[in-house]
Amino acid sequence: MIKVSVIVPVYNAEEYLEQCMNSIRGQTLKDIEIICVDDGSTDDSLEVLKRHAEEDSRIQILCQTNQYAGVARNHGMKHANGKYLSFLDADDYFESDMLERMYQQAEANQVDVVMCRYAERLETKDKMTFPDWAFIDSFFDGTKKSVPKNRFSGKQLNHAGLFQISRGWAWDKLFRTDFVRRCGYEYQDFRSSEDGYFVYMLLTRAEQISYMDDIFITHRIDLPHSLSNTKEKEWMNGFKMFMMIKRELEQQGIYELYQQSFLNEVISFMSWYLESMRLFEAYTKVYAYIKENLEPIIKALNHNKSYYFQEQSYEWYEKVNSLSSEEYLFEERKRTGDIIQWQRGEIQERDWVFPYYLLEKSKKIVLYGAGKIGRAYHAQLFESGFCEELTWVDKEYEKYAATGLEVESPDLIEQKEFDYVFVAIKNKETQGKITGWLIGKGVSPDKIRCYHQCNC
Repeated sequence: MIKVSVIVPVYNAEEYLEQCMNSIRGQTLKDIEIICVDDGSTDDSLEVLKRHAEEDSRIQILCQTNQYAGVARNHGMKHANGKYLSFLDADDYFESDMLERMYQQAEANQVDVVMCRYAERLETKDKMTFPDWAFIDSFFDGTKKSVPKNRFSGKQLNHAGLFQISRGWAWDKLFRTDFVRRCGYEYQDFRSSEDGYFVYMLLTRAEQISYMDDIFITHRIDLPHSLSNTKEKEWMNGFKMFMMIKRELEQQGIYELYQQSFLNEVISFMSWYLESMRLFEAYTKVYAYIKENLEPIIKALNHNKSYYFQEQSYEWYEKVNSLSSEEYLFEERKRTGDIIQWQRGEIQERDWVFPYYLLEKSKKIVLYGAGKIGRAYHAQLFESGFCEELTWVDKEYEKYAATGLEVESPDLIEQKEFDYVFVAIKNKETQGKITGWLIGKGVSPDKIRCYHQCNC
């Protein structure tokens, strides 16, 4: 009998695939099958898989055109013969006794799902971190009751907190195959956030779940080319996932049971989701969607602060729903004196966010520079109404004006009343020359703000 089917979606993962495959092949539980689904890789991932398959008869390789990890996992599930299903991403790896220990836990307690704990590896810093599970444990322990971790259902937890004790990913879980097939859930064909619906719905439908405190898996994060790190290309996916979950909970007649847990998770997720957007356009779209589309559906603000497990999450959500995106950015810069991570040049392809915290609102501003940064800043300042009056200048104003941009000569500065001149030029030498020219024209240094002051 095959005890566990391990399903591995693979897409351009040759750098990490060797460690991943060795961690599965080296499991102390030997009665397993390893189903690898190549999702149209263009690197040497398929060659790595073929070599492992030649060495281990438990491995079968399936191939498909690039359709993302969710479709690849569904493909693998259709070929699975194991009593339980395990899913591993090609850049992660198991501890050697993970499957044996989790299989034994499932069999001993006759549960539908077993969950374990995990470590995170920050790949860019070569550093291991371990999440704080005190918050999770609070949903098992309480003054009135203590829920056994080895066998429980969602309704037994404090606040039915299934959405708090686990994230919506599959690689730290073992699922009973006949339970999954009876429920009929599949992964979504999304570029990112493809696993949340599958995982959360199975947890809410499970009659019995088991939770193990052991750390059995290492999950790599901060990989620059992973699909989860490029989610802004399809920024709607996070919203789609939660709306699908809400509809299915309602159809199953269990939304009221899980509503508090669900709303807390939606708000917590959206706080992370917004800040994870690496492009300004996606950032502003996510922000607008939270205000204009999400709240009318979930009505999270109908509940008071005490309804939420972490007050800061509720306060964040309340702020987003009361401020424009420009006001929010301005408030955050003013509060922290810093810029969010994706503005620091950690990726090559990016847009630019104006450093609102450097200026007061409702002032007269002259923006110097019509290059890439200047154009991005001008669009944001113009559309947000952040400043009372905006004048745009560049020494090559004639070239830019010929393309339809409303750029004027810098000599106009001598005739203008303004509160600040913002030099939107990246090159420090050029920036210094412009600053010197402005001072020579009588502009007070305390009225000059420069791009490099925002530490991008």
